Amino acid sequence: MQNNRLVICCVTILCVTVGLLMFDGVKAYLNESPTLADTNIPLPGSKASDVSDTTASNSSPVVDTAQHIRRAYVDPSIPIQPILPIENIDRAKAKIGWRLFKDPNLSSNKQVSCESCHNLQTNGAEQIPVSVGVNGVGLRNSLTIFNAMNNYRLFWDGRVNTLEEQLEGPIHNPVEMDSSWEDIHQYVASSKLYRQLFAEANLDITVHTIKSALVEFENTLTTLDAPFDLYLYGQEDAISDSAKRGWFAFQSEGCIACHQGPNVGGGLVMRFGYFGQDKTGSERSSDLGRFATTSKPEDRHLFRVASLRNVADTAPYFHDGQTQHLSEAIRIMGKSQLGKDLDDKTVDDIQQFLITLSGKRPSILEEFENE
Repeated sequence: MQNNRLVICCVTILCVTVGLLMFDGVKAYLNESPTLADTNIPLPGSKASDVSDTTASNSSPVVDTAQHIRRAYVDPSIPIQPILPIENIDRAKAKIGWRLFKDPNLSSNKQVSCESCHNLQTNGAEQIPVSVGVNGVGLRNSLTIFNAMNNYRLFWDGRVNTLEEQLEGPIHNPVEMDSSWEDIHQYVASSKLYRQLFAEANLDITVHTIKSALVEFENTLTTLDAPFDLYLYGQEDAISDSAKRGWFAFQSEGCIACHQGPNVGGGLVMRFGYFGQDKTGSERSSDLGRFATTSKPEDRHLFRVASLRNVADTAPYFHDGQTQHLSEAIRIMGKSQLGKDLDDKTVDDIQQFLITLSGKRPSILEEFENE
């Protein structure tokens, strides 16, 4: 009995000691950790000029530029996050990817490149309803390649989750590039230009390095400094009052339930025509979405929730490219996905908000073009 009491007493003392040590450790950590005020970072709703300059004497002064505030704190409760600069890019490898992306010799007829359907000069997509490849007209509208690295779902039916997997689609599809990695490898390995570029990047020419170069390039195609991103960082005057009302309506009407994250979409698969196929517009194609790939009844009309980044610049809209105007696309989404007839004012405000999601053309493109 005495031994049991002794054991209980020792265990109690041990638990109290550990608890006190943990408390002291957490307290010390909290006391030493910088607060938001200490970090000199602007909060949402404040302006960069409001940031404290108390550290100016000990460090470089705060610069009120987009480059500075891009890395600022953004309220994690906001369901849309700004597009951030990509770090640690292998520039030499990305330049190889840029060359490959623009090279029509990767296709079987030597006439169709990745850029044929994803125009790097304009919107990263096309301005025609559906793409045209080696063996004729395709079935779906070309999705923009800009900011694609932030998408979790790729292709219109969302069937893959990585850019590496996405590459397989257009390369092998007979309607698109109608090619094979073996043929592409043979071509690249025989090219004096590519041999030089791969050597400069310290890379062997293999199927793997060809694919990784394409992905490395695609990872650089982010469109920074959209007005709405600057607004998130605290620049209240970065967007108009109408766009602010549109942002509020985008949330209150329910659009935000599916269109969120840094790409304002691109992460979910949803049934197009949730409130009825008769609500999706009068000129929809017969495309059944993911069902075309899986043949599962439950996959009928399942499509990826499109990213709304640069949406004002990527008409025509939807998987079949049959809707030409952004305002009409907003009305269709209201009816088919929300079960609502949005009034003209709300549609206009939401459109003004969506316009603010357009960022600058990826800067690396101009760099490569001028070299």
